[in-house]
Amino acid sequence: MTTVHPTTYTLSLYDGDDANGVASILSTLLEQNLQNHPERVDLARTFGRPVAVFSTDTNAAATIIFRDDHATVCNDIVNNPAVVVWATVGQILDVSQLEMKAGGLLPVGFFTRRGLGVLRDIVTHKLVVKGLLTHPVTALRMIAMLSVAS
Repeated sequence: MTTVHPTTYTLSLYDGDDANGVASILSTLLEQNLQNHPERVDLARTFGRPVAVFSTDTNAAATIIFRDDHATVCNDIVNNPAVVVWATVGQILDVSQLEMKAGGLLPVGFFTRRGLGVLRDIVTHKLVVKGLLTHPVTALRMIAMLSVAS
């Protein structure tokens, strides 16, 4: 039996014009990636729980809720995310530059100068990934969804 998935995948900002800066950044990264890498729609459909980002320098947060045919980016941390990244805006942008292969399961971008800097920040707790040990595949897939690197 073959399952037919919708050919379109939409992205929306739950808070619309009132979206905070983190929600706007995440929405922009996701929109660019879904347009430039349509194969990431299949990756988006693998998320069973939301993922979130908290900006430590702006004290704002956003959650991405992935569904089969759409994703919604909400202000704040909502719906019990599996992974929450606590980082500065600069660190968020650094993570978005990491190249990921095999749907996020092969983090080749961590073996670059930028990637080693991200790993250093994780080890020294300057960048915290809550859920990294309990949901490592979700954490890696989250990076892959936000990565603009090919």
